[in-house]
Amino acid sequence: MILIATPAPAPVAVVSGPEFLGVPLAVWAFAVSLLSFLIALSALGWQVTKHFLDGGRVKVYLNTAILYPEFMIATNHSGKHQLQNKHPAMEVTRNGKALELAQLVVENPGRTALTIYSPGLQFSGHGKKNHTVVPRMFETEGTFGADGAVTDTVVRLEPYARVTFLLDYWSSVPGLLKHAPKGYVDIRGHVSVAGRTKRPQRSSYRKRWRIRRGMYTAIEGSPDFTPLAVLWREMYLRLPKDGDDQDVHPSHKSHPTRRYAASYLLDRAMSRFEERPDRDELIEVLHELAKADGDKFPYFGLHLWEGYEALDRMEGHLTPWTEGLFTATQSKKTAPQDGSADGDEPAGEGESVAAPSEEA
Repeated sequence: MILIATPAPAPVAVVSGPEFLGVPLAVWAFAVSLLSFLIALSALGWQVTKHFLDGGRVKVYLNTAILYPEFMIATNHSGKHQLQNKHPAMEVTRNGKALELAQLVVENPGRTALTIYSPGLQFSGHGKKNHTVVPRMFETEGTFGADGAVTDTVVRLEPYARVTFLLDYWSSVPGLLKHAPKGYVDIRGHVSVAGRTKRPQRSSYRKRWRIRRGMYTAIEGSPDFTPLAVLWREMYLRLPKDGDDQDVHPSHKSHPTRRYAASYLLDRAMSRFEERPDRDELIEVLHELAKADGDKFPYFGLHLWEGYEALDRMEGHLTPWTEGLFTATQSKKTAPQDGSADGDEPAGEGESVAAPSEEA
């Protein structure tokens, strides 16, 4: 038997490259390349993000507010459709000297100046899409700080600047609620930015206001309003403010009734009646008192028409007619207790009303 020996294979020599910490340099090179790519990608993303952050953009906030003209502004900065039933609210519901409004705040957090236009409110939930309204706006005079409001519909905002608008939203809500299929409307702040897309900038959807049919105020507890407060609001909105130029011939020498005189004039006229009179009767008394004050051509027909419409809408949420009337209250204090005329006191009802009014 012949034995054949198979030669054993020679070992193959493996040549390894240079290593660092036991890891080939090729692996280290790949890792460094991958890390460089990720850093470059992050830098590109940051540049794009910074471009949008520094560019023209705005933040929009919607707050409830009470404006006591030329005196103060009370604001709920939480964004909720809610106002505390405290002293400022009493000027709205009882005394007829303050307005319940919406405060629209627009801020520019970027480093580029921009122009905004058409500040207003967006309504939804009533069957119409993209329904925006620019309601009546109010301007504050004097120093109100950051809450000072303007009435311009086109405003240039510098970097890190802000602007405030006061909007009369309750003038638009009743008409929309009347035809709302779901019985409510949602309200958000709205503003357009020049040079950007047509899509407007709006306040937070989470903080939108939902106003249901039957609501008439944001004040807690929905307190009753005095007829004086309801009528004063409608008159104040439509009377010229102090300083407005009137188209009156100089020879007429007339002094048109201004906003600041609305409360005093309305108080005296309403005090002539113990209960709600006919609209024409109240208009006649208002014209009589306005002419006595120097307004030769008074006209309050539209004012009282809107005012009586508001009274009808708030039926069931009104106090007695004479509540909150200063002239009527003073007349009761000065009138003889036994109903007889006194030598030192006015004998007639009209005179007993007029005297305290002039002193007031």
